[in-house]
Amino acid sequence: MKYFFNSILSKAYWRYIFSIDGIKSILAIYGFIWLIIESLDFFNVYTRDQYANYAFFIFIVIATLISILLKRPIKSILIPLKGHDFNLEVRIADLFDVSGAAVISSNTVFEADVASGKISVNSLQGQFTAKYFTGNQNKLIEDINEELKEIDVDAPYPMGTTIPIHTHGKTFYFTAMAVLGENGNASSTVTDIKNALDGLWKYVRNSGELQELAVPVIGTGRGRIKMTRKKMIALIAESFVKESINNKFTEKLIITVRPEDADNFGINLYDIKDHLNHVLK
Repeated sequence: MKYFFNSILSKAYWRYIFSIDGIKSILAIYGFIWLIIESLDFFNVYTRDQYANYAFFIFIVIATLISILLKRPIKSILIPLKGHDFNLEVRIADLFDVSGAAVISSNTVFEADVASGKISVNSLQGQFTAKYFTGNQNKLIEDINEELKEIDVDAPYPMGTTIPIHTHGKTFYFTAMAVLGENGNASSTVTDIKNALDGLWKYVRNSGELQELAVPVIGTGRGRIKMTRKKMIALIAESFVKESINNKFTEKLIITVRPEDADNFGINLYDIKDHLNHVLK
């Protein structure tokens, strides 16, 4: 409900309503109303001599109100992928509330020590530890080290290296997509993210189950990549579609946007849908 009201009050929402696409929507609805009026006139139900002098303005206002109603704030969009048997969704939601498997962004050494401050409690990995391994991060570290034994290379691991962590009846894919600096700050590049996604898709295809997969908008927070969330969503979506066309590995990918980020950065899902429909053609 907070997201709904914040969206209505945001400049981004109204910029979209009265953007070129928004105006096209208003004009399309106006054209439909005018077609009805013309039909009524043709059949002598409501003739031109009955029009008020200000009817044009009334119809424009009605068209605008209908357009706003149709484009009310929403929390989820499905992107149509014609000719393919997999789906793509962008959802305003907490990653941990989404069913199916989920991706947790990690670093190239899979450092997981939150208690000592090596991993921020506010990072996605820190939030995961607090939620599923409260007061018992050593168990998580043991599970990570056990999975790393199956990997032939030594740390630091390549971007995209992925290991599964099973807990609370769910599977979480820890994926290396950032370098951890000496002061504990993580950093990534766009190339790192692309390589990380390629490695993630490959691992899920070879070792995962064909279930829904949730991926957060990676890299734009603590990864420190100077890219808007809209563009990062498009990057993830393009990578997913490209890989899925050749090798299907999930029925549905859900790209999650934190509600806080949706509020703070004026995320508009209609705008994102238009953008994705353009880049995924």
